[in-house]
Amino acid sequence: MTHVAASDCERIRPGFIGQPANAASSLAFVAAAVPIWRGATGRRAAWRWVAAALAFEGAGSVAYHGPGGRASKFVHDAGLLGLALAFARVARDDPASLRPRPAPVALAAMAILLHSLSRTGGPLCSCNSRLQGHAVFHVLAATAIAAWQRRPHTAS
Repeated sequence: MTHVAASDCERIRPGFIGQPANAASSLAFVAAAVPIWRGATGRRAAWRWVAAALAFEGAGSVAYHGPGGRASKFVHDAGLLGLALAFARVARDDPASLRPRPAPVALAAMAILLHSLSRTGGPLCSCNSRLQGHAVFHVLAATAIAAWQRRPHTAS
């Protein structure tokens, strides 16, 4: 059976953690959930749904890139769906917080570009490299989401 994360470039290694760089970098989603949760107060409480979904997705992504398998893929994909639903909740309850701002948009754009270019067979794929494009994608995506939730600084 092919490992479920085979399209994410990093060579699948034998043992419990199939893709160590991609699995470890998935923890960026869990780490990003902490400041999002803390900042989700008052009108911004809907962001707690994003924080919870992000932490769940991070755990699912560790499983996806670690042992793999159908159950891991299900948890990973459920986390992505949960994240989409959480953002829909934010769009309903706190739409002003989703206004485009330069830093989060730039981070998200870099994440998307890197994700597409570093897939298996892509121009930035180097399956034996310690630094994996998909791993950097995890960190950029998590940082983009955390940056989006932060309140922009306003002049006093």
